[in-house]
Amino acid sequence: MRLILASCLCLFACQLFGQVPDGSVIFLQGGPLSKTIKRHTDSPLTHAAIVLYEDNEPWVYEASPPRVSRTPLAEYLNLLTKKSQKHGMSWFIIQSQVPYSETELGAMKGYANSQLGRPYMIRGWWKGREVRGLFCSEYVGNIIEKSSRIVSADYRESPGSLYVKLSTIYETSPNQR
Repeated sequence: MRLILASCLCLFACQLFGQVPDGSVIFLQGGPLSKTIKRHTDSPLTHAAIVLYEDNEPWVYEASPPRVSRTPLAEYLNLLTKKSQKHGMSWFIIQSQVPYSETELGAMKGYANSQLGRPYMIRGWWKGREVRGLFCSEYVGNIIEKSSRIVSADYRESPGSLYVKLSTIYETSPNQR
């Protein structure tokens, strides 16, 4: 029964969010590392990822254990559905109020792809300095910074601080209102 419910939720989510624009950001609340992340960031938001298109296909780019990776959007939403049930997580998507230009997206995708395989680390937050790995919101903030629309706080960018920063130029996806 749970598998059927998860499949139905995933199908619904994929249909609902099938047209997620380039540069949309997915935020999560809760999850396996939530206590650690909340303790260090003072925010209920515990993860950030970004949707970027390659060859007309949406991919989710994220820094999560063990390293920076990308996943097809439909597969990612399926994983979120399963994780939401298992770990009591919730998530939402925000999108830019003004679509990104091809130049902006080219710079964003160039950086996003150049970081694939880099280790995930929250240690920069703990140590207060840059480390060899990337934290999720650091990665997403650095990607969006390539558009020149924001200035990323690098290793100090938390999911909560990134959300606040984006709230002036992004809006909740119309399908979620």
